[in-house]
Amino acid sequence: MPKKYYKIELGNNAEIHVYFETLNGLIINFVVKLVLMQHGGYTEIIRFDSAHGCPHKDIIDDDTVIRKVWFEFIDNNDGLNLAVKDLKDNFEMYIERYLKWQEK
Repeated sequence: MPKKYYKIELGNNAEIHVYFETLNGLIINFVVKLVLMQHGGYTEIIRFDSAHGCPHKDIIDDDTVIRKVWFEFIDNNDGLNLAVKDLKDNFEMYIERYLKWQEK
């Protein structure tokens, strides 16, 4: 099963980390994370993945509480593409929201 990993640098200490596995040309597993470099390490802000048998988004708040948004009607290929596009388009808002949660 071929595995691929790459990063997309966004600026302002933010990156998208993309990992996926394929089998016979189909994506069988993926993880796409928006991370922020702070305090000498990466802090995960948003994560899309295919765990639990269904593509979904994990929203991580200031207490590392995770809220899930399920995408039950899309396959892993569409889930991976949705994740990368969503994080590229909305990373500034996601980071701003996360930093506001940290101030509370």
